[in-house]
Amino acid sequence: MLTAFLRRDIILLTVDGHHRSHISRHQPVLQFTRGLVWVSTGAVGARLLTLVGSVLLARLLAPQDFGLLNMALIAINALQIVLDLGLAQALIAQREEVEQAASTIFYTICAFSLSLALVLVLSAPSIAGILHQPAVAPILQVLALNIVIGSLATVPVALLQKAQRWRAQALVESLPSLVSTGVMVALALARFGVWSIVYGHIARALTQAVAVWWLMPWRPSGGIRRRFVRQLFRFGRWIVLDRVFSFIFLNADNAYLARWQGAQVLGYYALPYNWITLPVQYIVFQSNRVMFPLLSSLQEADEQRAVFLRVSRLLSFLLLPVYLFWVFHAEVFVLGLFGDKWSPSVPVLQWLAVYAIGRALVSGPVGSFFWATRRPELAVYPIWAGLACVLAGFAVFGGSLDAVGIAQLFTGGMLVRVLVTLVELWRYYTFPLAEMLRALLHGAVPAGIASGLAYSLVLPLSLSAWQKLILATSLHAGGYLLLYGLLTQRQPLLLFRRDVWKSLLTVGAEQVEAQQ
Repeated sequence: MLTAFLRRDIILLTVDGHHRSHISRHQPVLQFTRGLVWVSTGAVGARLLTLVGSVLLARLLAPQDFGLLNMALIAINALQIVLDLGLAQALIAQREEVEQAASTIFYTICAFSLSLALVLVLSAPSIAGILHQPAVAPILQVLALNIVIGSLATVPVALLQKAQRWRAQALVESLPSLVSTGVMVALALARFGVWSIVYGHIARALTQAVAVWWLMPWRPSGGIRRRFVRQLFRFGRWIVLDRVFSFIFLNADNAYLARWQGAQVLGYYALPYNWITLPVQYIVFQSNRVMFPLLSSLQEADEQRAVFLRVSRLLSFLLLPVYLFWVFHAEVFVLGLFGDKWSPSVPVLQWLAVYAIGRALVSGPVGSFFWATRRPELAVYPIWAGLACVLAGFAVFGGSLDAVGIAQLFTGGMLVRVLVTLVELWRYYTFPLAEMLRALLHGAVPAGIASGLAYSLVLPLSLSAWQKLILATSLHAGGYLLLYGLLTQRQPLLLFRRDVWKSLLTVGAEQVEAQQ
């Protein structure tokens, strides 16, 4: 679907008279779609393997085994935020003396990870005491080995991204999940209890390290060069700040509801939140893995801007119909899938869908664009502005906000982030406001009209929520494709023709160029 969308545009424009220069201009975007397909395939494959493993482990292990592991992972995940010091992203953006910079980063990250692992081993008993779970201490001490093993793979993985070897990345993503799932299940059958999961995590890290070193021919040489450390850390520190404040911004809502409203209200919030993050995880996050090295490889600023706007349009085409469907059809979605007991989640889903649109915009191609143009601080400033808005809301309302109130507050904070981001694009890159909005909201008009029409047609019908959901989804999807073809190409049935889809999936840019 991704490649088809872009190939359609290229084919139609070349038919209208644009020739080799036009195809060449779109070639980076085709590279983006190919990369996105591969990394998404790897991520989805890894996720499916994890889900299968979790089902099998749930039948073989006791609930307390999962509880102990999750307690240990709190500390591990916190350390992962700063593990590479942002130097891996700095390496992807590096354009000169890459080999020497890679060696310096490799040794720096390894030394830092050894220090973190040692601190974790020594502090494990204290952490277990805070959690009132002495059994967590040895788990933490063993998982500290994962930090060291993971550091060995950081630079080779970054070099794979920099080289845009997406098939290799898909293998590096899925193979460790396959091995770790097999190890966990085998050890669980052998009655290793929680240690079956712990050793499975170790097996995953080892498999990834071995696979990436096998696939990446680079090897470290020389030692640590201070000028590279200073130069790259000036870039990397903003990546770390981005991660830290993003983590706070994206988890403060759950922490607030858990503290002030309890488990039931948090459940009404968590269910729709988990759903709205799925497109972000499997489209936006994966697109960033492709977008950043692609933009970093481009030499001309105008070319970077053009690719940024083109990819923004593509993501808007894919994401806006999903989120606008939830805005209009939240009630039939929630009641149809989960039942009447989840009705308090309906307005939460509507607000969070708006929140997710903003999140997709500011955490998607915009962040990669800031990083690739070596202005990573511009990705952090909007987070500070949004977080300040949220903290002001906490101060004003105290602990009185329910799930809907928190959704509204964080949607407001996200819209502040979007506004600051647009101002930065206008001020530092002289993007015209109308041009930015057309790219970021490319699919909004056909998606909004399709959702509204589907809503008005389905609402008065005397059907169950489940039947309304199926009908609304069909009307919305068909209406969106119809309106998109009509409004963008004046061919409403374009995306309903079998021969068009066949040509879209079989004709590549090289073939089009050869025909001109």
